[in-house]
Amino acid sequence: MKTPNQPAYARRSALRHRLAALCLALAPLPACAAEPPAAVAAEDDRAHRIDAAMTRLEEMGFKGVVAIAYDGMAPIYAGFGDGAGGRTPDATTLLDSGSITKTFTAAAALKLIDEGKLQTSDRLATFFPAAPPEKARITVHQMLTHSAGFPPAVGEDLDPLSREEFLKRALAAELLFDPGSAYEYSNVGYSLVAAIIEQLSGKSYEAYIREDLLAGVEAPDIGYEAAFDPNRSMLTDDGETIDKASWGGRSHWALIGNGGMLVTAQDMIAFRRAFDARRLHSNAAVNLAQTPMVREGDGAPTFTGYGMVVDDHPQFGRVYWHNGGNPHFISNWSDYADHDVIIFASSDGTEVNGDMAVEAIAVELLLADRN
Repeated sequence: MKTPNQPAYARRSALRHRLAALCLALAPLPACAAEPPAAVAAEDDRAHRIDAAMTRLEEMGFKGVVAIAYDGMAPIYAGFGDGAGGRTPDATTLLDSGSITKTFTAAAALKLIDEGKLQTSDRLATFFPAAPPEKARITVHQMLTHSAGFPPAVGEDLDPLSREEFLKRALAAELLFDPGSAYEYSNVGYSLVAAIIEQLSGKSYEAYIREDLLAGVEAPDIGYEAAFDPNRSMLTDDGETIDKASWGGRSHWALIGNGGMLVTAQDMIAFRRAFDARRLHSNAAVNLAQTPMVREGDGAPTFTGYGMVVDDHPQFGRVYWHNGGNPHFISNWSDYADHDVIIFASSDGTEVNGDMAVEAIAVELLLADRN
């Protein structure tokens, strides 16, 4: 996985953390038979590793929330740091997922594929007849794998673009390379896919995510305005809520489909578990999404799937992950498929961020003291 080139937190402030729902079953319930000694020892080892990971995050000065899910057990949540207003985040705190929004966009596109309404080979001109010739042949697959040639963005995150203005800019943007010939991470392609989702569903992007993609999943706090509650928002160091700090007041098309989606730690775990269990899509769709398709740059060790990075890590094995952030918040979900472990972290700062938290937990949980 990518390691952020950022310094470690230089001081230890008066942080406190809450470890909620530590349901590790170290002793049998009264109605249950005792576990074999080996199973108890393994669980005890796991508990010590998780505790070591939490201690490590506190020592690093991490401020935010983490979630760990494994082996079908109840997830573990921990909040760190007294943020603005004295809030310590928890499993239900609203978080800025950043570019993890792309994970949901790809999942929504896959649902439409399962329903026979969309194909990855469909071209941009099918949905936007005014697309100029060099863009008309761009496919949904290329947009989902950052290989369409679009630039990274056509507006700043806080630029309140209307759908019409976004489409105008996107279709007029100069391509960086011939579609399908290279890789360039792009918010533009994913927002275009979001616009296609709206066309095919007859709903707003947010409504389709909440009402269709997540139907049957207990994840009510994934969305934009429909999920927002200022009293539950993660705050910046200056006390700003996500709507102001990340959206500039409201969601808009500089972000829709590519960034800024709200999540909670518990909803992120619920979503990924449902995805893994094939409760949202067909087996074929999940396998397609998790196929390593386009290398993330010349010589890069990782590939992009649909809405995720596919990483055959030399120590962790197969990892599916995505991250995202802005100057205020950084989030990361990582599914360590060979270990049946999902880790999510979101920070309200960038010095010791969500990427670093996930990696620190993974090292303690999966690698520490192992040959």
